[in-house]
Amino acid sequence: MRPLLAMGAALALLAAVAEAQPTAAAPAVAPTVSPNPQPPPLDTRSALGNPAVVAAPLLAGDVPDEVKRARSVAILPFKNQAVRLADLFAAEAQAGAIEGLETRVAQALVAEAFVSGRDVGEVRLTLADDHAVASQGQLAQQLYRLGLDLYWSLAPGRAAVKLQQAVAAWRELYQDVFDPKPCADAQFMYGVALVDSGRTAEGHIALKDAFALQTDRRFRPNFFPPPIERALTAALADFLSTGDPLRAYGDSARMAQLARRLGVAWLVVGALRQGEHGPEVWLGVFSAQRRLYEAEIHVPVDEFEVRLQPFLSRWLACAPIAEALPAARIADTLRTDLSAAYAPFLRQPTRTAFQSVGFSVGIAHEFRQNLEWFSRLALHTSITDPYRDLLRSFNSVRAVVGLGATISRGPLRFYVQAGLDAQLLGSFEASVDADCKLFGTDHRLCDKGKVTNLDQSILAGVQGAAGVQLHLGRDFLLGLRGSIANYFLPLDGTDKLNLPAGIELGLGYRL
Repeated sequence: MRPLLAMGAALALLAAVAEAQPTAAAPAVAPTVSPNPQPPPLDTRSALGNPAVVAAPLLAGDVPDEVKRARSVAILPFKNQAVRLADLFAAEAQAGAIEGLETRVAQALVAEAFVSGRDVGEVRLTLADDHAVASQGQLAQQLYRLGLDLYWSLAPGRAAVKLQQAVAAWRELYQDVFDPKPCADAQFMYGVALVDSGRTAEGHIALKDAFALQTDRRFRPNFFPPPIERALTAALADFLSTGDPLRAYGDSARMAQLARRLGVAWLVVGALRQGEHGPEVWLGVFSAQRRLYEAEIHVPVDEFEVRLQPFLSRWLACAPIAEALPAARIADTLRTDLSAAYAPFLRQPTRTAFQSVGFSVGIAHEFRQNLEWFSRLALHTSITDPYRDLLRSFNSVRAVVGLGATISRGPLRFYVQAGLDAQLLGSFEASVDADCKLFGTDHRLCDKGKVTNLDQSILAGVQGAAGVQLHLGRDFLLGLRGSIANYFLPLDGTDKLNLPAGIELGLGYRL
């Protein structure tokens, strides 16, 4: 057997060699070179006679262009940090050219494919149009004026508290983004008050943070006493030598919140800064999802326009492109929660109200813009009233399904709901008769006509509810919900026990 196999292999090898040799009848033809050489046609069959595997695309996870969703980017106002210590107490501020830099970045982003951008003007309008700016901004202004009055009244310690509260209120509104001067004014005076009250180290940090808000700020000569002027000079020098020009708007958590407020996935941050050989432009791209700067660059001003487009192209080559969702779908609209529940009955057969406590779980899905369906399931335990008219504690299971309308404002989401409510009662017995309480409902002295027994009854009706959810970061939610129901089934069982109210407080998760 082995000799036969060896002979077959030798014959196959000889046949392959003979087939590879040119025949004597075939004339030799000199090869010609085409001026535009073309690659040979792709042989779709392999050496074994089977179809060859088609080459995979370079980006296996890429999606077709027609269903790609544009990457959303917002450009934050650039900071003018090209300042000198000698100009801190100059009569006029040094003019910067940051508006032109912002315009160039916006034009470069528009030139890229699959990018939906918001320029600096749109960012300012969006943040300033918040409904809380008017009310909370007025409160911040009042705190600032109160802090100034306390400072001029020679109470710098108390003034620092009010000024710090004013800064916190303005930063909560992102005032430092769309109009930094009021927030910077309060931060500067906060640092001055700390230095004036003897808290020099804290004052230095506060003044350094103030220069991060408005680095090109100038002060009138001799307006502050010499110790304050020295503190201002030291703080500016510290910021220019150690401050990060791309972190002027806060830490990664605040930047991610700002991106969500603007409805974008990336933020472009820039600054004009004095370098060793002249002014430099610092540029960074912050990812709200990853909570870090994905790309950074700093170049001389005269090279910025040439190197801007390659920088953005390199970043966009690595930035993911998501698939566009169909019009009927809305992202991130499935919400679940687990809540503690308190649900007393407003109509009960006892002389004083008895309490019902427990927990509930819920799920809601926004199937259309501002419309959702919801479902909730609750388990309650009712505790006897002070007069013990409720003869024993009982458990109940409550289920609700229905529709709701929603509206979102920043991290808050408000909703109203209406649905069908059904509650399965456990062993419910109540009586105001003393003999029934002392001897039991089966005793001959107990008046059966004074006993209310709804053992295993199902009450059904309609429920209305309203609530609010606060987005805590990532996908976690804090929710508060209030409700009231009116039971009308069974027809002869709702006149004694009805109108359950409900208050629920708990944590949720957005899928």
